[in-house]
Formats: sequence, C-alpha cells, structure tokens
Amino acid sequence: MIAGLIRQGIEAGFLFLTETGLTVLKAGAVLIISAILIDYIGKSIRRGLSYRIEEDTIIDLIQTISKSALWFTALLVTLGILGFTEIAASLGTALGFVALGVSFALKNVISDTVAGIYLAKDPDFNKGDNIEVDGSKGEIKTVGLRKSRIKLENGDLRVLNNSDAEKKWTKLS
Repeated sequence: MIAGLIRQGIEAGFLFLTETGLTVLKAGAVLIISAILIDYIGKSIRRGLSYRIEEDTIIDLIQTISKSALWFTALLVTLGILGFTEIAASLGTALGFVALGVSFALKNVISDTVAGIYLAKDPDFNKGDNIEVDGSKGEIKTVGLRKSRIKLENGDLRVLNNSDAEKKWTKLS
C-alpha cells in the first residue's frame, strides 16, 4: 500500500514536471519566434519607410515604437502561456493608463512629431522651397522631426514647431 502511494506520488510529480516543462518550452518558443519576427518586422519597417521618408530620426521613431509594442505583446502572450493571465491583463491595463498619461503630458511633442512626419512626406514642403509663414517670407533650410528651420529674407533663422508650420505655411512660386 505504501509502495503504491509512493509510486502514485512519483508519477504525479513526473506528470507535473512534464506539463510544467512543456509549458516553459512553449513560452520559450514563443519568445524565440517573437524575437525573430520582431527583428524581421523592424528591418521591413526601416526598408519600407526609407523609400518615402528621408530623415532617419523619423524612421527610428516609428521602428522603435513598433518594436516596443510587439515586444510588449509577446511578453503578455508569454505570461498567458505560463498561466499568469491575471498579471498579463493587469500589465496591459496599467500600460494603457501610463500611455494615456504620457500622451497627455507630451501632447505638444506628439503633435509636432506627427506634423513633422506629414511635412517630411509632403512634396510641396522641401528644403530650398520659398514659403511664407505668419507674414514672414523665407527659404526652408531643414524639416526636422519636431521643428522646421526657415531662413528669412532678412537673414534671420526662424525655428517653427512643425504643428505651427503645417497649419500656417504658404508655398511661394
């Protein structure tokens, strides 16, 4: 009778270790596959955007945000596989609130960055073009991620937030 209980205990322990080992292997496989896919997707994003956007800073920003979101998703899936679904749900919710707070705090920076991406892709807003912004005429010197620089007719350099430049500029012929 005792030998039977010991054998059942050993079998139950072996079954537990086998199931736990398989679960850990599944989680490891998800992380390895995720790493390969995220690397490939990151390179594809860079390659695809380099045809349309010349500024590396914008491409780096989009690539970093995309890869971060994919890694966070892979982490949540891995936690779910390991049986920590409540923790994964809590992390997802917490990240949502953090993202909301950060986006509210950085709304001007985000607005300028989004406008900068649009201006960088705009065929009518290029380095060397003559424009007018807020009654000042000048030549576009650079279009950055957050700010554009305009060389005014009087020789001064005017730095504009991209969100302001996007709304107020007029191209001169």
